[in-house]
Amino acid sequence: MSARIGVIGCKGNHAEGIIDSVHGEYVACADLDGETARTFADEYGGAWYTDHQTMIAEADLDGVTIATPSGTHADLAIDAMEAGAHVLCEKPLDVYIDRVDEMVETATREDVILAGIFQRRGIPAHQRAREAIQAGELGQPVLGDVRIKWYRTDEYYAAADWKGTRALDGGCMMNQGIHEIDLLQWLMGGIESVYAYTDTICHDIEMEDVGVVAVAFENGAYGTIEATTCAPDGRGRSGVEIDGTEGSYVPGDQLVTADGEIDLDDLPDPDPGARNGQLADFAAAIIEGREPMVPGHEARNAVEVVLACYASATLDRRVELAELRDLQEHT
Repeated sequence: MSARIGVIGCKGNHAEGIIDSVHGEYVACADLDGETARTFADEYGGAWYTDHQTMIAEADLDGVTIATPSGTHADLAIDAMEAGAHVLCEKPLDVYIDRVDEMVETATREDVILAGIFQRRGIPAHQRAREAIQAGELGQPVLGDVRIKWYRTDEYYAAADWKGTRALDGGCMMNQGIHEIDLLQWLMGGIESVYAYTDTICHDIEMEDVGVVAVAFENGAYGTIEATTCAPDGRGRSGVEIDGTEGSYVPGDQLVTADGEIDLDDLPDPDPGARNGQLADFAAAIIEGREPMVPGHEARNAVEVVLACYASATLDRRVELAELRDLQEHT
């Protein structure tokens, strides 16, 4: 038995992941640009549409994946869920917290799956580190840090008029940094408050291309977030580090607990945690009637953190995540 899945936004690795999955069947694609949709169908097969609602109705879909500009995600996802389709949405779920909440509420009301793409959570080393942190194997958490030092050219932002905008994209934290920000808050068990500085230094865009954040975690630890798209040859200089009173975690290097060092090389291959793994998990979740790897209410968390950072930078003060709803005009 296979779940019939369509792709909204014509992203090749979505179709490939569905095709390679055990429980998924790639059926159709939709894109506002008919030529893009037609070309996509020529490469990956299936029917093509220029309207996502027509695709869902005519292609008899069980689910869809969404890979369009971030600020369009909520409208597309809600349309799909109200039509009875399960949804796997690219990061971030959307760029405004009220829209994200409407997505989560719609999934509950319509009794369908809403999942977010944060494939780093599936990497075995990260999963083992999270278990260690939650079990107290690193002692009392002290510091949790993340850096996202990437480079984006002016041509990257000029390639599409939505890139770098508040309404449809966000800046280096909402777009490039959100994977690592999600990983940080997931490993550490949640963020309580942030104090952020953001600026636009080297690109002609509406949003930030550099951000520095002081973080207070719910577990009493502290940390930092550093993000930029101004670091030449910087892609790849990203990752998290966790330190506790009795151990630490440095991905790709070491996981040290109170009982000694754990050999990360002995853990399974990280491929199941890649995007293909999440696409396969989404199809399986539809067939098995279970929660996906990253349900919508968890994918919401990283968006909330970034928006709290935006509010903090605007207000020049510490912002608790719990007060974000009252501060939406500053995000």
